[in-house]
Amino acid sequence: MNYFPENERRHFAIFDDYIFLNSASMTPMAKPVREAIEWFAKSQSAGAYLDIEKWILTTNSCRKKTARITGARKSEISFIRNTSDGVSLVAEGLAFTEGDEVIIGDIEFPSNVYPWMNLARKGVKVKVVKNIDGRLDPDIYEQAITSRTKLIALSSVQYTSGYRVDLSAMADLCHHHGALLFVDAIQSLGAIPMDVKKSGVDFMSCGGHKWLCALEGIGVFYCAEEHRDKLALTRAGWHTVDNALDFGDIDFTIRSGGERFEDGTANQIGIYALNAALDMLLSAGIDNIYEHILSLGDKLRSGLTGLGFDLITPHDNKNELSGITIFSHKNPARTKDISKTVLDNNMLIIERNDTIRVSPHFFNTEDDIDRLINVLGGC
Repeated sequence: MNYFPENERRHFAIFDDYIFLNSASMTPMAKPVREAIEWFAKSQSAGAYLDIEKWILTTNSCRKKTARITGARKSEISFIRNTSDGVSLVAEGLAFTEGDEVIIGDIEFPSNVYPWMNLARKGVKVKVVKNIDGRLDPDIYEQAITSRTKLIALSSVQYTSGYRVDLSAMADLCHHHGALLFVDAIQSLGAIPMDVKKSGVDFMSCGGHKWLCALEGIGVFYCAEEHRDKLALTRAGWHTVDNALDFGDIDFTIRSGGERFEDGTANQIGIYALNAALDMLLSAGIDNIYEHILSLGDKLRSGLTGLGFDLITPHDNKNELSGITIFSHKNPARTKDISKTVLDNNMLIIERNDTIRVSPHFFNTEDDIDRLINVLGGC
């Protein structure tokens, strides 16, 4: 693999002071992203709306790049505020009726839980399946699916274990039983290759501030073309319709593509940030990024095992691996002290529920992992 993380690292000022190993929470802002934001801010400051044609071109470019990184068609991509926004588009848009079922896992992030629980008012039953050692594989869902199951909602990667699901197998399971598959991709998109078409994903939502290296407040939503008309518009605005720029002609002809879900004025500065971040990721190559992250994870897990830490992350099957590694000390009471020691050594990881999560990205190096293992060895 001819990949050099130092080429990407130079864009991230945070490394002047810290070793950053927490991309599963939020990535630091890269120089190209900051410059894109600054350009937009100067544009609006100096000319208000005079550069609007450039804004439109950038939005179109960003939509194409989002389609490329997800495997979707450009017409199937919508820009949203965050992951929850996309979950709610599906939860509130699909025609759920009393007695329908939605299946979720017991370790999902709340973004992919509460919108489904909110359907109880319609008489929809939310079934929660239990993970096995951090895994939520298709066999677990198959035991719960019935003829009333309308949708399975899951994360491509679980934030509490790092487990990566086989999306193709999950889609096959859903479709075999006449159900739909919704994927929360925030812990994989930008770090792991994704092709929603080949894998058969029906809906996908992802915020931009983690592995995509963009900002909070901007995200992407995918709805397969064949399901678009199944989603009722739970909100509408001037941007919902075909003649969006002809404000004097009131004609409620809804856009045919994914732009129909972008009801009003866009988060233009967020789109500029996402566009610059996608340039950076696509230039590095998602396949290269993925292999690099897996290599760092292997090195990390080997070091942790050698120090006697317990690995929480399932790691026996490469196809289940992601950018997240979670481990614990044999004495959970020591977790806070270990986390503090790491921070005192200017390294950023995160402590969660008596475990420690490490999530390196394309800008991290083997030296970063060596430094962390060295610090942990003194704990």
